[in-house]
Amino acid sequence: MISREKEFLIARWEQRRKRLQALVVEAEAYRDQEIYRDWRLKEFLVHMSGWDDAVVEALRAHAANAPLQTLVSRGIDAYNAQTVSTRETLDYDRVRREWERTHELIIEAIRALPEEKTTQPLTFPWGEFGTVAYLVEIFVEHEEEHAHHLQEWLKNPNQVYSERH
Repeated sequence: MISREKEFLIARWEQRRKRLQALVVEAEAYRDQEIYRDWRLKEFLVHMSGWDDAVVEALRAHAANAPLQTLVSRGIDAYNAQTVSTRETLDYDRVRREWERTHELIIEAIRALPEEKTTQPLTFPWGEFGTVAYLVEIFVEHEEEHAHHLQEWLKNPNQVYSERH
């Protein structure tokens, strides 16, 4: 049986992800256009997947009482660049599938988390500490921010969105 708190966290993220998924479907018609400078839809999804990977690693390490290597040790911009560069040879369809799969892995990691771990502090990918709920909230907000950017960009997909990722 999964706790109410974990169900709430999963439902919150799933609800926000649906909005982003719908925007991604709409954006696929313009996937060769830049959303952010040097980032098309493929790089956008790679960025999102890269952070999903980091969340999965943090949750799994927390569940196993294992130390988390700080994945973002050189800073957020360096991590963003690294996640994009390591997947640059992948085609769009593969990147799209990975984006869907990394989210599924997050949900699985939350479900698999021992109940007592839900409220215990864990190490975030950038080295700070907080609760699972706070980690989820940070990334729900991250997705909300990018969904807003995507929605605004879709109003004029021939123009690069001005805010940086």
